[in-house]
Amino acid sequence: MNPKENNINYQQSQARDKEYAMLQWLNLNRRKLLASYKNQYIAYNANGLIAHSENLQEVLAQANSSKEDYLIYLVPKRSASIQILPIHF
Repeated sequence: MNPKENNINYQQSQARDKEYAMLQWLNLNRRKLLASYKNQYIAYNANGLIAHSENLQEVLAQANSSKEDYLIYLVPKRSASIQILPIHF
């Protein structure tokens, strides 16, 4: 591999690791989120919660102003089933 390909592979690996850490935080804090933020959007990363609201635009504005990488998750009304999908910007 040439240096450019190595750099791209390294960046992709770093991004995957960051996403994994974010999803791990969500899974570890799922019960607390269900208890406190039902039917709200949350912006979060591996360090914790960045913003929450029932209004997605408010959450996006707050999360963007934080200048941190983040994922958005809609906390369900009930805990019967949870599907976690990453959103890429």
